[in-house]
Amino acid sequence: MSAPLIQLSRSWGPYRQRGFTLIEALVAMFIFAWIGLGSYQILDQIIRAQEINQKHSAQLATLQRVSWQLSRDFRQMVDRAVVDENGVELGSLEFEGEDTLIEFTRSGWSNPLQWPRSDLQRVAYRIDYHPESDDPESEFYEDEALYLVRLFWRVLDRAIDSEPMEQAVLRDVVDFRTRFWDADNDEWSDAVVYAAASKHMPKVELPAAIEVSVVLKSEAMYSYIFQVL
Repeated sequence: MSAPLIQLSRSWGPYRQRGFTLIEALVAMFIFAWIGLGSYQILDQIIRAQEINQKHSAQLATLQRVSWQLSRDFRQMVDRAVVDENGVELGSLEFEGEDTLIEFTRSGWSNPLQWPRSDLQRVAYRIDYHPESDDPESEFYEDEALYLVRLFWRVLDRAIDSEPMEQAVLRDVVDFRTRFWDADNDEWSDAVVYAAASKHMPKVELPAAIEVSVVLKSEAMYSYIFQVL
C-alpha cells in the first residue's frame, strides 16, 4: 500500500515588498519637517549673528575713525589767534561761538604735496545737517539726520571770501560736550579758563587736557580725554 501524498501549498510567485502605512508616512513627514524647521532656525540665528557682528564692527570702525580725528585736532591745539572774514580777531580757542560749538587752532596739518602754506590749521565743530543734504545728486540729499560736522579753513587769517570746508564726522549726534582741565584748581571746568586780559581781548589759557563727549540719538555717549601736547 503506497504512502498517502501530502500536498503542500507553497507560493513560488515573485516577492512582494511591503509598503508604508499611512501612520508611518505621517511619522516620516513629521520627522523631516521637524529637522527642516530646526535647520532653518539654526541658519536664521547664524545669519542674525553675522548681521549683528557686521553692524557692531561697522560702528566700532566709525568710532575709531572719530576718535582718531578728534585726537589729531584736540591734542595738537596751539596758541595762535586768527582774524576772521570780518577782520575781527579770534582767540586761539573760541568756545560756544555763534555758529560753532568750539573753534581753535591746531598744528600738524600734513602737507604731502609741499604747498606753500602753514602747517597750522583753524578747525571748528558744530552739530548740523549733512553738508551735502542740499545737493540733489548726493546720496545725502534731504537727509534730516544731524551730524557732528568738522569745519576747517585753508588759511589762518581769512579774507572776506574765505569759506570753510565741511566734513561730516558722525551721524545721529544730538549733543557735543567739552570740559577743560583747570590745573590751578585741579578740577574739570565746563568753561574755558582766561588768563590776564591782553591789550585787545581776554586771553584764553590752553587747557592741559580736554574731555570731549559725543551723545548719539540712541542715547549712547562716548567720551574721550585728550592731553594737549
